[in-house]
Amino acid sequence: MKSTKVNKFIALAGQVAAKDFITGTPEQRKLGAQLLLSEVLEYVVHGLGVEPELNGVRISSPDALHYHNVGEPDKLEMLDGLADVAYTMYWNSETFGVPLESAYDLVCDNNLEKFVKLGSWALGSTALEPGEWDCKLGVTWPAEVAAVEVVQFQGEPYAVGKDSRGKVRKPSTYKSVDLSELCR
Repeated sequence: MKSTKVNKFIALAGQVAAKDFITGTPEQRKLGAQLLLSEVLEYVVHGLGVEPELNGVRISSPDALHYHNVGEPDKLEMLDGLADVAYTMYWNSETFGVPLESAYDLVCDNNLEKFVKLGSWALGSTALEPGEWDCKLGVTWPAEVAAVEVVQFQGEPYAVGKDSRGKVRKPSTYKSVDLSELCR
């Protein structure tokens, strides 16, 4: 699994892929935690049909958790934890015969559809006013979108909508990935 499409997503999201091992800002760490744990819980709850329980409270909604920075990050624990996540991800893939790498490639392509390619946009990179969010293409955004901006990637303009936490949200042009062919 290669990171080139993930790096394109990061650039289009207005984020920066680190060239060196960094701990990031508190906001970046919370977003990273939310994205990673939400997807893991989606697999556990919806994929495996298992609801984890914490202190007597079942976790049935992957996005129902809240995240708080409580201390300084530890690079060794970051590396160890993420390596363990990757290992257990591959363990699940191998144990259940999940065609993970094929699905990963399809999901990478699909995630890039969260950005609206503008084609003949002449105004450059800019934040859009709410009345401009349709990009003159009839695009609509979900209610949780707090801002829409135009970003450039390799000379191509794209519109991106984000919520107040900085998470990229799906425009009306987005179509969900179809992984059903890999489930046979």
